Amino acid sequence: MGYEYSSGARELTIDTVFFAVVNKGKANILLQKAQELGAIGGTILLAEGTTRSRFFNTVRPSQAHKEIVIISAGYELCVGLHEMVFQTFKFYKRRKGIAFSIPFKNWDTVEKKPDPSQKPMDDYFALLTIVERGRGVECVYAARKAGARGGTIVHGHGAGIPKDFFFSLNIEPQKDIVIILSKKDTLQAIKESITESLSLANPGNGILFILPVLRTSGLFENRVAEQRGVRS
Repeated sequence: MGYEYSSGARELTIDTVFFAVVNKGKANILLQKAQELGAIGGTILLAEGTTRSRFFNTVRPSQAHKEIVIISAGYELCVGLHEMVFQTFKFYKRRKGIAFSIPFKNWDTVEKKPDPSQKPMDDYFALLTIVERGRGVECVYAARKAGARGGTIVHGHGAGIPKDFFFSLNIEPQKDIVIILSKKDTLQAIKESITESLSLANPGNGILFILPVLRTSGLFENRVAEQRGVRS
């Protein structure tokens, strides 16, 4: 069940939450394009990607800073957003960005029988880990050891993600929020590697939660197929 949001004369049914990770300076342009498609608004967060050293088995923050755009959307708008980042922002090319969308539902109501067309695509999941500031790179390194291709780090300062946006969770200042996408076959291994490496079982060391993903754009695994689709 989606959530209906009204803003003046405009009304939007929120079925999904769309995330796009783009290079710095692109977020405002993407948000403008999204509003042309019908999005009512969005949130922009500053972040940084990570890169793996070719000479040393290490992970470090990349030099290129990133921006994350978060947009509430209905299913039809979400499809349009994925098509827009694919065509306009060329997510089928390397280093252009990635996007994914997660289902949004009212947890206080009884759900209807799920629509088979809205099941998570490609068995992808989003792992979000919140740790002390400075441990984000360590988190990505642990994930890479278990098969992840990379991650995006957001520095928490007590603002950005609205309180109660997903559930009651206060993000205290000086935190790293790490976003990693994983297929189902590597999900458990990545979760265990992060949990063990960062001792998340001990109080105060951080939390990790997993969200299902409905659709992805720009991921390495999809890029070859997407490029073929563009050329055909």
